[in-house]
Amino acid sequence: MSFNIRTLLLLTVLVLSSTAHATDWIYLDAGASRTTIDVDGTDFKPVVPRIKLGVAIYNGILLEYQLTGSGDDTSNNTTIEIEQISAAYLRLDTPIRSSMRMFVLLGAAETQLNVKGAAGATGGTDTYEDFSWGVGLEDRTFSKHTLLTLEYTEYYKHDDVQISAVSLGFKLEF
Repeated sequence: MSFNIRTLLLLTVLVLSSTAHATDWIYLDAGASRTTIDVDGTDFKPVVPRIKLGVAIYNGILLEYQLTGSGDDTSNNTTIEIEQISAAYLRLDTPIRSSMRMFVLLGAAETQLNVKGAAGATGGTDTYEDFSWGVGLEDRTFSKHTLLTLEYTEYYKHDDVQISAVSLGFKLEF
Protein backbone atom coordinates (compact mmCIF):
# COMPACT_ATOMS: atom_id res chain seq x y z
CA MET A 1 0.00 0.00 0.00
CA SER A 2 1.53 3.30 -1.06
CA PHE A 3 1.22 6.60 0.76
CA ASN A 4 -1.41 8.84 -0.87
CA ILE A 5 -1.11 12.53 -0.05
CA ARG A 6 -4.22 13.47 -2.05
CA THR A 7 -6.43 11.36 0.23
CA LEU A 8 -4.90 12.98 3.32
CA LEU A 9 -5.39 16.46 1.85
CA LEU A 10 -9.02 15.71 1.00
CA LEU A 11 -9.69 14.45 4.54
CA THR A 12 -8.02 17.54 5.98
CA VAL A 13 -10.17 19.88 3.88
CA LEU A 14 -13.31 17.99 4.96
CA VAL A 15 -12.36 18.25 8.62
CA LEU A 16 -11.46 21.94 8.20
CA SER A 17 -14.85 22.72 6.70
CA SER A 18 -16.77 20.70 9.32
CA THR A 19 -15.01 22.22 12.35
CA ALA A 20 -14.83 25.82 11.17
CA HIS A 21 -18.25 26.78 12.54
CA ALA A 22 -17.69 24.92 15.80
CA THR A 23 -14.47 26.68 16.71
CA ASP A 24 -14.87 30.19 15.27
CA TRP A 25 -11.09 30.31 14.84
CA ILE A 26 -9.72 30.13 11.34
CA TYR A 27 -6.47 31.62 10.06
CA LEU A 28 -4.87 32.57 6.78
CA ASP A 29 -1.12 33.05 6.42
CA ALA A 30 0.57 34.45 3.31
CA GLY A 31 4.32 34.66 2.89
CA ALA A 32 7.42 33.54 1.04
CA SER A 33 9.59 30.44 1.40
CA ARG A 34 13.29 30.13 0.67
CA THR A 35 13.27 26.51 -0.41
CA THR A 36 16.41 24.36 -0.41
CA ILE A 37 16.49 21.38 -2.73
CA ASP A 38 19.61 19.28 -2.20
CA VAL A 39 20.13 16.73 -4.99
CA ASP A 40 23.32 14.64 -4.78
CA GLY A 41 25.13 17.44 -2.94
CA THR A 42 24.02 20.26 -5.31
CA ASP A 43 21.85 22.92 -3.70
CA PHE A 44 19.05 24.76 -5.48
CA LYS A 45 17.39 27.64 -3.59
CA PRO A 46 14.22 28.92 -5.27
CA VAL A 47 12.04 31.46 -3.49
CA VAL A 48 8.33 30.65 -3.78
CA PRO A 49 5.10 32.24 -2.50
CA ARG A 50 3.28 30.28 0.19
CA ILE A 51 -0.23 30.34 1.59
CA LYS A 52 -1.57 28.48 4.65
CA LEU A 53 -5.12 27.89 5.80
CA GLY A 54 -5.83 26.50 9.24
CA VAL A 55 -8.51 25.86 11.79
CA ALA A 56 -8.42 25.14 15.51
CA ILE A 57 -9.99 21.87 16.57
CA TYR A 58 -9.11 22.15 20.25
CA ASN A 59 -7.07 24.50 22.43
CA GLY A 60 -3.53 24.40 20.97
CA ILE A 61 -4.38 21.71 18.38
CA LEU A 62 -4.99 22.81 14.81
CA LEU A 63 -5.25 21.43 11.30
CA GLU A 64 -3.31 23.26 8.60
CA TYR A 65 -3.09 23.08 4.80
CA GLN A 66 -0.14 24.66 2.97
CA LEU A 67 0.25 25.38 -0.73
CA THR A 68 3.24 26.98 -2.45
CA GLY A 69 3.49 28.54 -5.85
CA SER A 70 6.15 27.88 -8.42
CA GLY A 71 9.76 29.04 -8.58
CA ASP A 72 13.07 27.87 -9.99
CA ASP A 73 16.83 28.02 -9.51
CA THR A 74 19.81 27.03 -11.66
CA SER A 75 23.07 25.43 -10.54
CA ASN A 76 25.74 23.61 -12.58
CA ASN A 77 23.77 24.18 -15.83
CA THR A 78 20.72 22.41 -14.38
CA THR A 79 17.47 24.15 -13.53
CA ILE A 80 15.03 22.78 -10.98
CA GLU A 81 11.54 24.26 -10.97
CA ILE A 82 9.14 23.76 -8.10
CA GLU A 83 5.77 23.38 -9.75
CA GLN A 84 3.97 23.09 -6.42
CA ILE A 85 4.26 21.88 -2.84
CA SER A 86 1.09 20.91 -1.00
CA ALA A 87 1.02 19.71 2.59
CA ALA A 88 -1.42 18.87 5.37
CA TYR A 89 -0.45 19.05 9.03
CA LEU A 90 -1.55 18.50 12.57
CA ARG A 91 -0.26 21.62 14.29
CA LEU A 92 0.53 21.78 18.01
CA ASP A 93 0.86 25.27 19.58
CA THR A 94 2.40 26.24 22.86
CA PRO A 95 2.60 29.78 24.29
CA ILE A 96 6.05 31.15 25.09
CA ARG A 97 4.79 34.49 26.40
CA SER A 98 1.56 36.45 25.94
CA SER A 99 2.41 37.74 22.45
CA MET A 100 4.53 34.83 21.18
CA ARG A 101 3.98 31.13 20.60
CA MET A 102 5.92 28.21 19.20
CA PHE A 103 4.42 25.48 17.04
CA VAL A 104 5.25 22.03 15.68
CA LEU A 105 3.89 20.63 12.42
CA LEU A 106 3.43 16.89 11.79
CA GLY A 107 1.91 15.64 8.55
CA ALA A 108 2.56 14.82 4.93
CA ALA A 109 3.70 16.73 1.86
CA GLU A 110 3.75 16.29 -1.89
CA THR A 111 6.34 18.17 -3.97
CA GLN A 112 6.30 18.38 -7.76
CA LEU A 113 9.66 19.21 -9.37
CA ASN A 114 10.62 19.69 -12.99
CA VAL A 115 14.32 19.28 -13.92
CA LYS A 116 15.81 20.90 -17.04
CA GLY A 117 19.33 20.18 -18.29
CA ALA A 118 21.91 22.46 -19.90
CA ALA A 119 20.46 22.03 -23.41
CA GLY A 120 16.98 23.00 -22.20
CA ALA A 121 15.70 19.46 -22.44
CA THR A 122 13.14 18.67 -19.79
CA GLY A 123 13.47 15.65 -17.58
CA GLY A 124 9.75 15.67 -16.80
CA THR A 125 7.93 16.26 -13.55
CA ASP A 126 8.83 14.11 -10.56
CA THR A 127 6.60 13.86 -7.50
CA TYR A 128 8.06 13.41 -4.02
CA GLU A 129 5.68 12.37 -1.22
CA ASP A 130 6.76 11.87 2.36
CA PHE A 131 6.15 12.45 6.05
CA SER A 132 6.74 16.14 6.67
CA TRP A 133 7.47 18.12 9.82
CA GLY A 134 8.20 21.68 10.80
CA VAL A 135 8.76 24.09 13.68
CA GLY A 136 8.02 27.78 13.92
CA LEU A 137 7.47 30.92 15.94
CA GLU A 138 4.67 33.46 15.77
CA ASP A 139 4.60 36.92 17.32
CA ARG A 140 1.65 39.30 17.53
CA THR A 141 2.36 42.52 15.69
CA PHE A 142 -0.19 45.29 15.39
CA SER A 143 -3.36 43.82 16.81
CA LYS A 144 -4.83 40.80 18.56
CA HIS A 145 -5.46 39.00 15.24
CA THR A 146 -2.26 39.66 13.23
CA LEU A 147 1.00 37.77 13.63
CA LEU A 148 4.39 37.49 11.99
CA THR A 149 5.47 33.89 11.41
CA LEU A 150 8.88 32.29 10.97
CA GLU A 151 8.97 28.60 10.10
CA TYR A 152 11.32 25.78 9.11
CA THR A 153 9.73 22.86 7.25
CA GLU A 154 11.20 19.62 5.95
CA TYR A 155 9.03 18.35 3.09
CA TYR A 156 11.06 15.37 1.86
CA LYS A 157 14.23 13.52 2.85
CA HIS A 158 15.26 10.22 1.26
CA ASP A 159 18.34 8.88 -0.48
CA ASP A 160 20.12 11.77 -2.20
CA VAL A 161 17.20 14.25 -2.24
CA GLN A 162 16.21 16.64 0.55
CA ILE A 163 13.57 19.38 0.21
CA SER A 164 13.15 21.92 3.02
CA ALA A 165 12.22 25.58 3.44
CA VAL A 166 12.51 28.59 5.71
CA SER A 167 9.41 30.76 5.49
CA LEU A 168 8.43 34.23 6.62
CA GLY A 169 4.75 35.15 6.63
CA PHE A 170 1.98 37.40 7.83
CA LYS A 171 -0.96 35.67 9.55
CA LEU A 172 -4.52 36.85 10.08
CA GLU A 173 -6.77 35.08 12.59
CA PHE A 174 -10.55 35.19 12.15
